[in-house]
Amino acid sequence: MVKVAIFAIGSELLEGSIVDTNSSWLGARLTKAGFNVDDVRLIPDNKERIVNILKKSLKEYDVILTTGGIGPTFDDLTAETVAEAAGKVTVMNPEARDHMIKWLNKRGVTIKESHERQALLPADCILFKNGSGTAFGFGVEAENCIIISMPGVPYEMHKMFDGYVKPYLLERFELTERFSKDVRIAGLPESDIDDVVRELNIPNGLECIINVSKGECLVKFRGFIQSIVEEYADKLAKSFPDNFVGFGNDGLAYVLLRLLREKKMTLAVAESCTGGMLGKELTEVSGSSDVFMGGIISYSNDVKERLLRVPKNIMVKHGAVSEETAKAMAIGAANQIRTSCAISITGVAGPDGGTEEKPVGTVCIGYCVNGEVTTKSFQFPGYRDAVRTRALKTALREMIELIKNK
Repeated sequence: MVKVAIFAIGSELLEGSIVDTNSSWLGARLTKAGFNVDDVRLIPDNKERIVNILKKSLKEYDVILTTGGIGPTFDDLTAETVAEAAGKVTVMNPEARDHMIKWLNKRGVTIKESHERQALLPADCILFKNGSGTAFGFGVEAENCIIISMPGVPYEMHKMFDGYVKPYLLERFELTERFSKDVRIAGLPESDIDDVVRELNIPNGLECIINVSKGECLVKFRGFIQSIVEEYADKLAKSFPDNFVGFGNDGLAYVLLRLLREKKMTLAVAESCTGGMLGKELTEVSGSSDVFMGGIISYSNDVKERLLRVPKNIMVKHGAVSEETAKAMAIGAANQIRTSCAISITGVAGPDGGTEEKPVGTVCIGYCVNGEVTTKSFQFPGYRDAVRTRALKTALREMIELIKNK
């Protein structure tokens, strides 16, 4: 078992001005490779704090990966704190300095004294090249542990890890690859899924994790024997014939687009409260343009009337958030964009705009399939983002069921 800690360094991460995506990205790759990620932390730009955490962690982990704090500014403290924790001094690294100067010169940047600071690295460190930025990564050994520091810029870190750090770690440690298979289930509460998972009698050595995300559950199976991982993932999928979405990255949008191709249908969307989220979800899938033709974001009543041809009297009588308006929006999208199918979403996402009759979370969705239109009303819980996300996932899931039966 190789124990790994991931430390994302930077005060901006703790105050929320930048979201740490590096740790989850690293965790997924390390876990698949067979490492055990035992600790993930956000650490502020405080020299004493960083040194103390590193010194303690050297005794607890086999590998410590840090991201961030290796730039040229005064608050970039990673190199000096790693050196101090490992009992080393920082020295000017000629290879790192040469790379930095060449990189900046190519871009017409005047070299400042502060730039030199970026090449002050722990003595005798291992270097990891950076083909996308100025700062090399570096590794230092101490207490039977290796600390590897990488840039905080995600695309720089991704390339450095995949190209240099991961191969180095795999050569250093003998590991067995961990297999995984994710099962996507929609439209059921976590507790219902948990009941079925318990009945599967998961064997020792097979991990099962349930993640819930606004209308969809992701059940992750992980283990070192691929056949067992596959067996139990398949068993769970078969336990939910009406709610199983797909495996891995085969999300609701992917499934809907596949069905549209099979049925030789095309799709348009008309969105109000989701503001383009549904269209974005569909276009995240590569190649979706063969069946998804486009959409209209009709946030105002005027746009609903002019572009979707929603009769004004319908909105006056029933309101913009109503099944009647959702029906007219779906018909309008199909007619205006000339598709066989359309989805419309209109609602009150909040935090304002709710009434006693139509409180925040009220959403009406319309589904048009070959001229036939059905509508449904929902009351989604949560804040604005949660309401909108639940609305688009519900729209996708229910459209899938309608098209399956055509």
